[in-house]
Amino acid sequence: MRIRSGLSVAAKLILLLSLCVMLYSAFRILRAPAEAQQALHIWDQKREEARLPRLYEEEIPLPEGMTSRPAEMTDLAEARPASYKEGEVIGELYFPKLDQRMAILEGTGRAELRQGAGHDAASAAPGTPGNSVLAGHRDTVFRSLGKLAAGDILELETADGVFTYEVTGSRIVDKETRGAIKPAREPVLTLITCYPFAYTGPAPDRYLLSAKLVSSRKPQPGHL
Repeated sequence: MRIRSGLSVAAKLILLLSLCVMLYSAFRILRAPAEAQQALHIWDQKREEARLPRLYEEEIPLPEGMTSRPAEMTDLAEARPASYKEGEVIGELYFPKLDQRMAILEGTGRAELRQGAGHDAASAAPGTPGNSVLAGHRDTVFRSLGKLAAGDILELETADGVFTYEVTGSRIVDKETRGAIKPAREPVLTLITCYPFAYTGPAPDRYLLSAKLVSSRKPQPGHL
């Protein structure tokens, strides 16, 4: 009886092991297509990431020298907060007409422009006297900039307050133009991106949207 009982247990163990092997094989067969798709998805991501550095190295929304800073206007630099650090998220820009909002970061390098609009560190801080310059890519945050026209409203918020600007106009300049963005004593805002918006390859021009400050209010206590 003991021998027969032992054989029965062994047979059950063999059957259970065979069943586990069959289930595992079936699981692997069913999972294979999903794993294949996941591998393709990972490759697509890597391929896209490989393209991004080349795109952003070629596309420089704010070329060096485009912002004019004559010596007699350097006193305006004193209005800029010293607390801004490169790469820091300093605020938010909102286009009510487009129902579009984006982060504003300090700096106009590749890393900053991948995340939102970049504030030219050498320009005035938003809401202060002077020309505050924000750059953005034409295929991301500023892809619809051409839809804004004179009279449209822009809302910009930082730790210093909420600032409302009214668009005054736009113009297109060659990317090699020097001093195209002029300094100002009153608080104004200039948004710049590459142009044409749907151009293939490095865009030859720059699109500049200008706005003036029409109202401002201090942030509410505990808001940020």
